[in-house]
Amino acid sequence: MKRLVSIALVLIVMVFFWGSAYAVDLKYAGSVTVLEGVMKDAAPLFEKKTGLKIGLSGGGSGAGVKATLAGLVDIGGVSRELKKEEKEKGLVAYTIGYGAVGVVARKDIPVDSLTMAQLKDIMTGKIRNWKEVGGPDLPIKVVVSTPGCGCREEFRKIVMGGEPYRSDAIVSPMVTLSETVKNTPGAIGPLATAVIDRTKVKVIKVDGVEPTPQNIKTKRYKVVREINIVTKGPATGKAKQFIEFLLSDEGQSILEKNGFVGVK
Repeated sequence: MKRLVSIALVLIVMVFFWGSAYAVDLKYAGSVTVLEGVMKDAAPLFEKKTGLKIGLSGGGSGAGVKATLAGLVDIGGVSRELKKEEKEKGLVAYTIGYGAVGVVARKDIPVDSLTMAQLKDIMTGKIRNWKEVGGPDLPIKVVVSTPGCGCREEFRKIVMGGEPYRSDAIVSPMVTLSETVKNTPGAIGPLATAVIDRTKVKVIKVDGVEPTPQNIKTKRYKVVREINIVTKGPATGKAKQFIEFLLSDEGQSILEKNGFVGVK
């Protein structure tokens, strides 16, 4: 995992080095969920309102933490709570909303709901055939996002009690995970609801509950995590201005339009 996060940091540096001819006022890196579901809509609107341009890069929540601490970027995206050691190093989190980690499967799997216990057993490898949970006699293939992704970590913490994913799980970048599941017979995996492509996969209910905005807001759906923008030390200047924009009615509407639940 550390090696993959290091590679992501190198890519972040390269992105901003190569793009140095195009001056930016703020640099963002981190959570792909935040990048795809928030930043790609919020950044151009913020630029239109203020004239301030934001440079965007992904890399995952872990890379966002490291890039922010290293001073490579001004703001990081972290789609989970900050860890104690991250706070002790000076990171400050600003929660801009809440998202959910959904469970996606191939559309031809005739199972619509799984319990938390069943999901834990599937992801850890105790259950390996769909017939064990009311489906066809078909091997289960677990698909997970790359190490450092907040949805992978939060699902493991909330549903699996911190136990590891099965060792033969297929690893896919989060932005293409729906496609990987679609193309893999018997596939299932956790994925941030903001980036699920419902034209390619089906969403499995958890304990009979769908990850709708209403169910997330009322906490009926249990696999929920914070959506954070982080800074090294308290936010000031342009970073503070952008965070305030995300917490405004206009910024919150962007989150809600893309399947998140706002903090207001």
